[in-house]
Amino acid sequence: MVKKLLSVAALCMCLTVSAGCDVSAMSSLTEISRPYTGEYRCEKLLLGGKDELDRFEWVKLNLAYGGKFTLRYRGAEGNEGSYAGEYEVSPTGETITFSAKKGLRKLSQTFPVQKGAIVVDWTFGGKLLHAEFCMP
Repeated sequence: MVKKLLSVAALCMCLTVSAGCDVSAMSSLTEISRPYTGEYRCEKLLLGGKDELDRFEWVKLNLAYGGKFTLRYRGAEGNEGSYAGEYEVSPTGETITFSAKKGLRKLSQTFPVQKGAIVVDWTFGGKLLHAEFCMP
């Protein structure tokens, strides 16, 4: 039985090699496992250099496996809100691009990923908004 199983395995390997399978065209482990998916919490939130994180009970960014993101927040007064769209991580994992529809337009913005944290630097209302999202 073991010899038969080994023979079948060897035959499958020969067929794969002879079929001209290009290993370089296969997905990488990172593309398959997508280790960056999950829930991130905002650990730092500055607007114009002023800490604004205390205005929120929490701010969370969820990256789903299928390329969708949801940014959710709960204000200190209990008000809640969310934004959703799509995301794409670069092959090197050094940047992430968020895209969302606004009316008929699709807006996209790319941010760096540094040591597993998503770092957002964006001009908002004439001031620099700096946010850092980390996995707990």
